[in-house]
Amino acid sequence: MYLCICRAIREREVDAAVRAGARKPADVFRACGKSPQCGTCACDMRERIAQTVRDEAVREEACQPSLMAAD
Repeated sequence: MYLCICRAIREREVDAAVRAGARKPADVFRACGKSPQCGTCACDMRERIAQTVRDEAVREEACQPSLMAAD
């Protein structure tokens, strides 16, 4: 799905930018080699960034071996 219609930025591009370190819409635009135009997408993009950050944290946590006390 497109998050930014003006610059044709899709959710998957936002996700990739977040995995590469983007944390603000401006970072996503920069990572995509584009510049913002009207700003209508900013709220949706912030939400997608936050969701992707949370999802990545959960994935990282799931991949970590659990530390258990030795008996």
